[in-house]
Amino acid sequence: MAMTQPNPRQPEAVDSPFRRPSNRPALGARERAYLLPGQLHVSAEPCQIRTILGSCVAICLWDSHLRVGGMNHFLLPASSGRRSASTRFADVATRTLLEKLHALGCRAPHLQAKIFGGASMFQKQDRRAISLGAKNVEAALDLMKDACIPVSVQETGGIHGRKIMLNTDDGVVWCQRI
Repeated sequence: MAMTQPNPRQPEAVDSPFRRPSNRPALGARERAYLLPGQLHVSAEPCQIRTILGSCVAICLWDSHLRVGGMNHFLLPASSGRRSASTRFADVATRTLLEKLHALGCRAPHLQAKIFGGASMFQKQDRRAISLGAKNVEAALDLMKDACIPVSVQETGGIHGRKIMLNTDDGVVWCQRI
């Protein structure tokens, strides 16, 4: 998805899903959660989930029928059999995110994914294709394909980090390059 340069002081809404103005929370009424690398958050209540990404990737999932959402923030593309199951890995973080959403009643046919991050902030131009960020993005896209969840927004790669904010009640995501 081609994006214009956002105002450095204001995040830019990267999508605008269907909205129901009648059940939109009042300004400041949303709970807030901040994700560090390896964390995830799911909420059936109005919540704004925020994180900052470099080479890490965040998958935002939103159920358009239940109006429930969640986000993960992972550092590495895949876990190995000898390491403990940690949400620092794409496969574990995404499986856990899907399990938590499933527990709230979400089903894959109603989910849409929005993927952010995967920057190559400290690598030379010729090495970006094999960067950790590129591998994280590839893992996220493969995981969504395997789960049969369409990716409606993708803002990945490049050389800048990103600040991401997801509203779990309406599915709107803001992305600000940093």
